[in-house]
Amino acid sequence: MVSQDIIAQLRQDITTAGDAGDEATAQRLRDELSEAQAQSDEQSSDSGNREG
Repeated sequence: MVSQDIIAQLRQDITTAGDAGDEATAQRLRDELSEAQAQSDEQSSDSGNREG
């Protein structure tokens, strides 16, 4: 499960890496963020489809 805290931390880390001029790390973190957001979206749609 991907929490919103993890996504927020990744966004902050991307900003920090970009500000430091570390584009390789920023790009790696962007890739991780994309994956985390996709997992979060899947979890949201899964929980929305479960009606009791």
